[in-house]
Amino acid sequence: MGLLSNRIERSELKKGDHIYCYRKAHTFSHHGIYVGNDRVIHFRKSKKKHNPIRTVLGRNKSCGECGYNRIEDKGIVKTCVDCFLKHHRLFRFEYKVGVTEAMVKRSGTCSAASPDLAEVVIQRANDELKNNKEFGGYDFVENNCECFAFYCTTGIPRSTQANAFKDAIQNVRKTFPTGEHHSPKPIFESLLKGYLDDKIRRFNEESLINKKNDDDDDDDGSDQDE
Repeated sequence: MGLLSNRIERSELKKGDHIYCYRKAHTFSHHGIYVGNDRVIHFRKSKKKHNPIRTVLGRNKSCGECGYNRIEDKGIVKTCVDCFLKHHRLFRFEYKVGVTEAMVKRSGTCSAASPDLAEVVIQRANDELKNNKEFGGYDFVENNCECFAFYCTTGIPRSTQANAFKDAIQNVRKTFPTGEHHSPKPIFESLLKGYLDDKIRRFNEESLINKKNDDDDDDDGSDQDE
């Protein structure tokens, strides 16, 4: 994976990978956990109504490979890679990145947090698939597919792209507190400063997840010594 792109080929997939693909002209990304054997566990919003046009065209049928039906199956689902991607390109979420990558890369692609072992990640995904298919209920901002994949990987639900969206809204409100218009340069400088400050703050927050995991490992080792 390069500095600006996390794109991978299917042959590079490893069990426990947190993967994603872009939807709606790259406006947002859909995330999941690759569990091996061409299967992905991911969290999706259910579609409440049948689309008669899709039915006529035969697009509401279940997948012949994995049995997935995008109308009937909701919440946490297990599908083949093709159903996960929906003809989009494959990317792998990168963990434990440095501050440079965190600042340069787009939100929803990387984190400073440290991932757990692959077997732990897969176990969490399978447990949620079996025991809690709704994962607390889908919410586009507060409880989405990235929250699920991040939880499986680190033990903490988090959406970096949703956090970036919320930060952007707050920056706009701070820049225009009274709705007054200002000259372009101060506006740009204010928004840029807010963006960079938020990036650093989020990086530091995610670094704490890394530190927590390291501290837990140290505690386990000291107990064993005793």
